[in-house]
Amino acid sequence: MHFYDQLLDILASRGVTTIFGVPGDAINPLIEAIRKQDQVRFVHVAHEEAGAFAASAQAKLTGNLAVCCGTVGPGAIHLLNGLYDASKDYAPVLAIAGQVPSDELGLTFHQEVDLDALFSDVAVYHTSVRTAEQMPRVALEACNTAVAESGVAVLTVPADIGRQKVPDADYAKEWSPRHRVLPDPEHVADAAELINGADDITILYGEGCRDAVPELKAIAEHLKAPIIHSLKAKDLLPSDYPNIAGGLGLLGDRGGVVAAQGCDVMLVVGSDFPYRDWYPDAPIIRIDRNASTIGRRTPRDIGIVGDSAESLRTLLEQLDEKTDDALLRTVQRSRSRWDSLLELASNPERSKDLIHPQGLARVLGELADGDAVFTCDTGAVSVWAARHLRMTGSQRLSLSYNLASMAYAMPAAIGAQLAFPDRQVLSLSGDGGFNMLMGDLLTAVRYRLPIKIIIFNNGKLGLIQMEQEVEGFPEHLTGLHNPDYALLAEAFGATGQTVKNPADLRMAVAEALAHDGPYVLDVHVNPGELTMPPKIELEQAWGFSRAKVKEVLGELVS
Repeated sequence: MHFYDQLLDILASRGVTTIFGVPGDAINPLIEAIRKQDQVRFVHVAHEEAGAFAASAQAKLTGNLAVCCGTVGPGAIHLLNGLYDASKDYAPVLAIAGQVPSDELGLTFHQEVDLDALFSDVAVYHTSVRTAEQMPRVALEACNTAVAESGVAVLTVPADIGRQKVPDADYAKEWSPRHRVLPDPEHVADAAELINGADDITILYGEGCRDAVPELKAIAEHLKAPIIHSLKAKDLLPSDYPNIAGGLGLLGDRGGVVAAQGCDVMLVVGSDFPYRDWYPDAPIIRIDRNASTIGRRTPRDIGIVGDSAESLRTLLEQLDEKTDDALLRTVQRSRSRWDSLLELASNPERSKDLIHPQGLARVLGELADGDAVFTCDTGAVSVWAARHLRMTGSQRLSLSYNLASMAYAMPAAIGAQLAFPDRQVLSLSGDGGFNMLMGDLLTAVRYRLPIKIIIFNNGKLGLIQMEQEVEGFPEHLTGLHNPDYALLAEAFGATGQTVKNPADLRMAVAEALAHDGPYVLDVHVNPGELTMPPKIELEQAWGFSRAKVKEVLGELVS
């Protein structure tokens, strides 16, 4: 048995079915090992960054270990952005990086890069394999650490080590390092006392509640509490669940703002929502299995370190049932008014000449399957997805949440489709984001992945323009020179269609979703659409006004 034969056996025992990457000299022994077995497949992407994004998306959507690889030097470097996405979103990903031969290390050999330094910040575990005999111990440690710490592990393998034979090894198969974290009863009692003495409770929940949805609903209904979701947790509950206030922050909803501002205690569960200005001036009870989050955002935290489900169950047993639902009713009225505004903004028929991006997002949500998977780019398209996709509770939504990298949507859709071959997968791509890694449309074609790539084509970096204008700067250098995406799709071997007329939108989306292969729908949306926050500061409005005057009058007012 050779080095990579054993590594593949270990990966398969941990549930890995796919490795994303690009073949290269230092990892040729890995490619040969893959050729000789049928447990783990290799998905040859056009760019290693796309492979890392695909692995990150798989890990985020499934919670299981996902794997990508890159050869020595440039191949390993190209993985970095996608690995940072996994790291920032706490996704368990293993990266296999080829390296120059052991006897050339440190001698500025061709393509040599200090991979220890390169991956030092992004990885929770990184080691350079010194001898072939270290396999399987280092592989097991890497896999276990990635899963246990929900992060990135990197194995760097010098070319000569990867070619060597290894002794047979007996190691635990089908074992998971996942573990329960039980809350401290004293901390739970302190939190219960605070909640029982308060009138209005608001709950902010995040990704850490994914395995605690019944407990989350039970405590919300018991307390008559409005609940705010992080963007990462938007898909956990149906959008029409009565207690949902909406999101919080610049991509949030007015109901979320009212719920946060109106409470006298906020219960934060499984979320490290980073924007301090949006927290209430009230005590915060924070439930998280990671103790480092306690006090990170607000100094008034009361912490419960534990799994969300177990912590909520234990807390609920000590809570008095609330009878006053005044805050919840206030939030519901605010949410209703906000939803009415969103309905008007997203009405596909409100313009005869322009397709509004809100309307496109709404149509996608209405026509997509009830268990569809949406992947989304960073930019203005994130706003339209956050505001106008109405989730069913069975659908999934995946973005580059904390890194907020452009170019995520299509590679993530590739990873999602391979993870869920029987589910509909839609990539909501900005034109700027799609342009960055458009070459990996070839990957979807090569593997016959029926992903639907919906391009919100506004001809510019729309969110960047908005940010410039809010600061009082006139728009500059945000325009894009886009190709004909439908023709590009046909050249790649996919199917493409361009839509410019609002009257054609619903039919075009329906045709795209019904197609049995990869499909690019190039939708020309209103380039002047504004991404309005749920609350507007005077300084923002003043800066935007100054910028618009400068754009019209130019140097006369500069």
